[in-house]
Amino acid sequence: MGKPSSADARLFYRCAIRRFEEAQVLFKAEYTTGAVYLAGYGVECILKALLLTAVPANQRATLLQSFRGAKAHEYDWLRSLYLEKGGARFPREINKHFTLVNDWSTDLRYLPRQVGTADAESLLKATEAIMQWAQERM
Repeated sequence: MGKPSSADARLFYRCAIRRFEEAQVLFKAEYTTGAVYLAGYGVECILKALLLTAVPANQRATLLQSFRGAKAHEYDWLRSLYLEKGGARFPREINKHFTLVNDWSTDLRYLPRQVGTADAESLLKATEAIMQWAQERM
């Protein structure tokens, strides 16, 4: 699993890895809501890194501009855009993981309760699988 060659993609790649590491630390400390929140950002960032590797250099600036606003947090939008840009279809197993993580939202930052441990663990496992799959395509 190498890092993306594009500097823009590398930035999102490194952020994805870091957010996932932070999510794991929070999960171990039983801060499940924070773990889920950061894991979700990890998925978002790895998708953006994947997208940036799928487009020619002359399209990256425009793509980066599209990462602004609420839609840029939506996995379905990012996945559709990736496919539109010629990215590989997601295998069935990865689609199952996306079904699990697709409930993630930036609105979690306003959730005063803890996410259940089992739910958080499932989401972190799904996140890890998605990230590994994406890294293999970079």
